[in-house]
Amino acid sequence: MRTVTRETGFSPAVLRAWERRYDLLHPKRGPGGHRLFTTDDLAVLKLVRRRMHEGRSIGEIALAGRDGLLAEARDVTAGPQPGSEPATMEALRTRAIAATLELDAAGIELVLDEAFARVAPTQVIQELIEPVALEIGEHWAHGRCTVAHEHLTSGIFRHRLRKLVETSARRSTNRRPVIFACLPDELHDLGLLALAYQCAQHGIHPCYLGPSLPFEDLEAACDQLRPTAIVLSVTRRATYDMHQGALLDVVRRLAAATRILVGGQGTPSEDRALSAAGARLFRGERSREVLLAELIG
Repeated sequence: MRTVTRETGFSPAVLRAWERRYDLLHPKRGPGGHRLFTTDDLAVLKLVRRRMHEGRSIGEIALAGRDGLLAEARDVTAGPQPGSEPATMEALRTRAIAATLELDAAGIELVLDEAFARVAPTQVIQELIEPVALEIGEHWAHGRCTVAHEHLTSGIFRHRLRKLVETSARRSTNRRPVIFACLPDELHDLGLLALAYQCAQHGIHPCYLGPSLPFEDLEAACDQLRPTAIVLSVTRRATYDMHQGALLDVVRRLAAATRILVGGQGTPSEDRALSAAGARLFRGERSREVLLAELIG
């Protein structure tokens, strides 16, 4: 037990629970009744750890069963077969688009599994999730797919990113969090989730409050959490204009106690009243990089 705990990072209590609840582990018993884990048990646990770092929950992972996970672990160890080439990110993007247009949720999940198995999560976000989400949006704008297609894919992407944020937040070091939320009536949050994950990777503790957060609830959360910063996202200028007055009032009340950063495609290049009240606006192609630098600096 001690060796497996050291190798995987999972506690003895977790290992015993997974053995009992999911039948993932088949340890033998020593003379004194102590668990003696096998190399197969260790292989399964290392794969589980990898999948959890990719944003999957143990419940999802366990659906494959011990035999399925063990076979996958052996495939990962063996590497690609002679003559086979790993899929490029471009090929995975193409497959993700095709699966979306067929409303094939399992196909989209499989593409994500392959991508996370090959490259780091940040690269999956930048080279797969965000480009595919953008292309699906263009397909919808030109009548080549429906809202149903967009909702299917964005929902799957959002679930993976939320899991990444939650997993990383448990390892982050800041005692006081940074709040991440969307303006009221703003539902698009993939970019905000990606930023929250990047911040967590740099030791910032993200408190992700999600899309369309009412301002009164934001203020209540600030009273409770005393965040070091608030990051607000908006992707449509019409949404920003609709809530500009209420946002200005909130900034005036909160800016003395915490930094307030507003970003996204819907953010204007300048809002003198908001800036004078203490908020900072971030807009443009590199806005996320600048926001990240601001938060970790």
